[in-house]
Amino acid sequence: MDFSGKKKLLVSRTDKLGDVILTLPLISEVRRIFPESEITFLTKKYVHNLINSYFAFDKLIGLENSGGFFSFLKFLRNEKYDIVINVYPRFKLALLFFLAGIKIRIGTGYRWYSFLYNKKLCEHRKDAVKHESEYNIDLLKTITDRARYNNNFVFTYTDEEKLNLESKLNKFSFSLSGKYIVVHPGSKGSAKDWPVENFKLYINKFFEEFKNIKVVLTGIQEETEILTDICNSVPEKYKNFIVNLCDKLNLKELMILTDNSKLFISNSTGPIHIAGALNKNIIGFYPNQKPMNETRWRPLNDNAVVLKPENLSGVMNEIKVENVISETKKFM
Repeated sequence: MDFSGKKKLLVSRTDKLGDVILTLPLISEVRRIFPESEITFLTKKYVHNLINSYFAFDKLIGLENSGGFFSFLKFLRNEKYDIVINVYPRFKLALLFFLAGIKIRIGTGYRWYSFLYNKKLCEHRKDAVKHESEYNIDLLKTITDRARYNNNFVFTYTDEEKLNLESKLNKFSFSLSGKYIVVHPGSKGSAKDWPVENFKLYINKFFEEFKNIKVVLTGIQEETEILTDICNSVPEKYKNFIVNLCDKLNLKELMILTDNSKLFISNSTGPIHIAGALNKNIIGFYPNQKPMNETRWRPLNDNAVVLKPENLSGVMNEIKVENVISETKKFM
């Protein structure tokens, strides 16, 4: 295949936050292999706030803004893409890419509608023998042997964005310049969770072990009750050291908050991959079962500790609070 000259490429990943983040190494490879090309990234709109200035692509499209079926088909035909990589397989999108006449259509070979792709990758992701980012890059290998695995991320933010967040955090008597860790207890059902009661025990033990370091709780609106419950479990003498930012931050603000923290603690969920992309200190809780295991979903950085149930058990409560404190001490 000729990799020179300007081509138009579309990469489609229209599912969750962590999946989108782990698709960025694929787009970086597309940029490296097709340096003169125009690259468009199709995602759900809610992630745009985080990735809208990312270096590896030129345009960002929100699936929700694409209009109805025929409106989006007209758009795709007008754009005249040369290549589409459909990372998250869905029939409607596969059909649209086919009807739009995109010359090279890359996708999975294991769906009933895979005939709509003319470059197919035959891998079962559910086997979880590789990392998700590697499965993504493997799609590119259907058209070139130049693709290579990488975990390169370039997340940036401006001084103005940081100052705006500082202004918001002032209302919570909290500053990014202080010492703090981030605890994200929810996962939106992405995987099996470490029990909320264990998070409570951990945070109280943390305050006993580490003085003058705040714990910042983050989460989405649906997790408000969980985070409020955790805050209420903290003894009165430590109340000033816990900050509840549930449903208070957009994704860019969460990224800035994470980037200035000493440690990020979470179940397997999207925000842990923000921390991974920033190469932060991480403690993550993962089940042993495929396809949710660490082999496929661990954070892509060198400073991550993955804790999981012993003896291949699926009981997340087997991850002991004492072990989490022990790992915390290494980072502190």
